[in-house]
Amino acid sequence: MWFDKALPFSAPAFFLFMGMAIVLFHLVKRFGSQLISYRILLSIVTLVFALVYLPKPFHLIGLILYLYACLGGLRKWYEGQNIIFPMLLLALPMLFMKYFSIVSFTDDNWWKNTPGIFQITGISYMVFRAIGLYIDERSKPGKINFIDFFNFASFVPTLLIGPLDRFHRFTNDVKNGYQNMTSALTYQGWNNLLMGLLYKFILAEAIHRLVLVHLIDDGSLVYHMSYMYTYLLYLYFDFAGYSLLAIAFGNFIGIHVPINFDKPFLAVNPKEFWKKWHKSLGDWLNDYFFKPLFMHFTKKKWGTSIRRQNSALFLTFALMGFWNGFELHYIISGMLFGVYSVIHNYYFYQCKKQKRDVVFGKLNERWIRIISIVIMFHAVAFAIYIFSGKLF
Repeated sequence: MWFDKALPFSAPAFFLFMGMAIVLFHLVKRFGSQLISYRILLSIVTLVFALVYLPKPFHLIGLILYLYACLGGLRKWYEGQNIIFPMLLLALPMLFMKYFSIVSFTDDNWWKNTPGIFQITGISYMVFRAIGLYIDERSKPGKINFIDFFNFASFVPTLLIGPLDRFHRFTNDVKNGYQNMTSALTYQGWNNLLMGLLYKFILAEAIHRLVLVHLIDDGSLVYHMSYMYTYLLYLYFDFAGYSLLAIAFGNFIGIHVPINFDKPFLAVNPKEFWKKWHKSLGDWLNDYFFKPLFMHFTKKKWGTSIRRQNSALFLTFALMGFWNGFELHYIISGMLFGVYSVIHNYYFYQCKKQKRDVVFGKLNERWIRIISIVIMFHAVAFAIYIFSGKLF
C-alpha cells in the first residue's frame, strides 16, 4: 500500500510520497505562496512523512526536542571554551544507540527496553548536524528558531544517510525556497534523479544480485579478493546513488543539497579521497573535529607540528570509525584510514622538508599520478572490506 512504512529511498511508497510533495510545493508556489511560507510548508511535509511513514515517529520528534533543548541550554548557560562537553551532551542519544547495538540484556533487566528508545531513523546525521550548528552559532547572539532547526535536522531526502549540510547554508535556501524552484534547478534534478536511479537500483542491485550473493566463502584468497573489490563497487554505487537521489529531490523543491561523491577512485592520496568520497562527512570531520583538536594540541604546545597533525588526523578517523558503530570492524576500518592519512601526511612533510619527492624521486609526474591512484584504490578497497564486517 502507498501508506506502508518506508524509509527514504527504500520503497515505492517513499517515491510516491516525495512525488506528491514536489507537486504540492510547486502548486503552493504558483497559487498560495502568500498564504503559507516555504519554511512552514516544509515543516508540515516533513512532519506528515514522519507520522505516516516512519516506524517510530515520536522517537524522532523526541530526539529533535532533546537536541533543540540542549542547543538552547548550552548557548544560554554554558560559557566554557571547551567544546567536548557540549559535543558529548548532544551526542548522548547516538552514543547510547551505538552502545546498545552491541550489548545484550537479560529479560529481568529493567534496561531491556532501552535500546528501542534510541533506534531512531537518521539519529547519527541529526546529531552531527546539531553539533555543527552549535559550534558555528555558539558565539552568535539570538535564539535559533525551532521550525528552522526542525527542517534542518530532519530534511527528509537527507534524513537517513546524508549528505551532511550546514545550518546557515540550508536556512538560506529555505528562506529563498520558492524563488529557488527554477526550471534550471528542476532540469538538474531530473539529471540527478536518473543517475541516482541508475546507480542505486540498477548497478548496485546488479552487483549485489549477480555477484555478491553468489560468492561462496571457502576461506580462500580468491574469495576474499573477489568480495573485497565487488563490495567496494557495490557500496559506491549504492551510497553515491542514494546521495544523487537526495540531491535530486532537493533540486525539485529548491534546496541545494551538497555534492557527496566526485570520482573518488581517481584520488591520488587519502586527503583527496575524502574530498571525493562522502565529501560532506569529510568536511564535517575536518571542520568540527580535526581543526579544533589540532588547535588544542598547538595551544598546549604538545610535540612538534607534524606530531600534532598526525595525532589529530588519526583521532579524527578513529572517531569516524566509532561514529559508524562500536563494532570492531567499523573501528578498525576508521583507524586504518587514519593510518593512511598519517603516512601520507608524513610523506608530504618529508618531501617539503627535503625539497624533493622522497619516494618517487624524479619519476615522470604522469606515472606518479597513475601509481598513486592504483595504490590508493587498493588501500581503500582493503579498508572498506574491513568495514563490511566480512573479514572478521
